Amino acid sequence: MAVRSGKLDRVTPSLPQRRIGDRTVSAVGLGCMPLSNGRMGDRRDEAVGVIHAALDAGVTLLDTANIYAPSWDAVGHNEALTAQALRSWAASSEDRDRVLLTTKGGITRSPGERWGRDGTPDGLRRACETSLRTLETDVIDLYQLHRFDPAVPVADQIGAMAQLQQDGLVRMIGVSNVIGPELDVAFEVAGRPSQPGTPDAGRGIVSVQNEFSPRFRADADVMATCAGAGVAFLPWSPLGGAAQASEVGSHYAVLGDIAASHDASPQQAVLAWLLARSPSVIPIPGSTRVQTVLSSVAAASLTLSADEVAAIEATQSEPSSMYPDDQPRPPLR
Repeated sequence: MAVRSGKLDRVTPSLPQRRIGDRTVSAVGLGCMPLSNGRMGDRRDEAVGVIHAALDAGVTLLDTANIYAPSWDAVGHNEALTAQALRSWAASSEDRDRVLLTTKGGITRSPGERWGRDGTPDGLRRACETSLRTLETDVIDLYQLHRFDPAVPVADQIGAMAQLQQDGLVRMIGVSNVIGPELDVAFEVAGRPSQPGTPDAGRGIVSVQNEFSPRFRADADVMATCAGAGVAFLPWSPLGGAAQASEVGSHYAVLGDIAASHDASPQQAVLAWLLARSPSVIPIPGSTRVQTVLSSVAAASLTLSADEVAAIEATQSEPSSMYPDDQPRPPLR
């Protein structure tokens, strides 16, 4: 290993790559939220080790959010944890720059575990500035609107996000938990992604982070729109959530059969299916165990046949989200 600035230069594996805006990232990222939940909330060293294992394996996309925390009075826990892991892992600025760190704002948590939304320009700016401090950075790589505020028009919320980018607080912007008409308005206000290598590369809406898994596929139309527009689609809970992830092979027998034919796990077959669905898809499975992280990383190199993909598509999904939104949709304009 080469020595640079008194530190060892890390050599990490090269995984299959996909694009977010003007950046290329590993085809499978890491959802960091579970590292702040339950027992992991008090096991910081163990949680940092999980993120280090992902980075060592070649993962270059880390997903967090300001509200990922054990409780309302620990908001920012997951951002701080992720920042600590990345800082202690990176041997140089080049190492840090290879990793795209995405966080989100727009949801609030207050005393008594009261959940709310704040998509006002001032609210989004406050959330972004707080995340900048928590992440110990001058600019956020990718900032996504977590959920829309029903009291604020979509166009105004997207305009506020675009202003954060224009002001240099964030490099790229995206949206999460969005439906088709809202994404259309987001494109109208902020634009579609610019071509890599152009002066405006990284501008426009570069990512959509929606729920998508064998269990829930209601946003197939949004995924298709993203593919046509060159927008990265980041499926959250790609294995159907922590409760179902371990049982996905028994719940969907075809996944178990396909996985066995590839000497893989059903969970790896799910991730491979998502990757095969569209070149814009970048799954972000969460994990609290190093072994599971490495298994997810290996799925990036698993290729399914067209017949196998079709067989998974033919399985029955469910109409309801894991976390249904109890808020009305906002006005578009």
